[in-house]
Amino acid sequence: MLKRKKGYKAISASEISQYVYCPVSWYLKRSGVQPQSFGLKRGIDAHEKAGSRLILLERRERAAGMFRLLGYFSAIAAIFLTGWFLWTYF
Repeated sequence: MLKRKKGYKAISASEISQYVYCPVSWYLKRSGVQPQSFGLKRGIDAHEKAGSRLILLERRERAAGMFRLLGYFSAIAAIFLTGWFLWTYF
């Protein structure tokens, strides 16, 4: 069994998920900093801004995927129409 070194706290699974979400928040909480500060407000604002950017990025990726599908269908239709035209008139 592994032994913990002196002075080190064990890290729980919930702390790992908090670290993945926001390493700064995890560090501040682990260091014992109280969350009532101007920095907390800035952090919340930064997360909201990042979240809105991610939503916009998701919408753009979805639109790009739809345009890609439209391009594929257009290419296939063009190939079939060209084949039909060549078969019919030549």
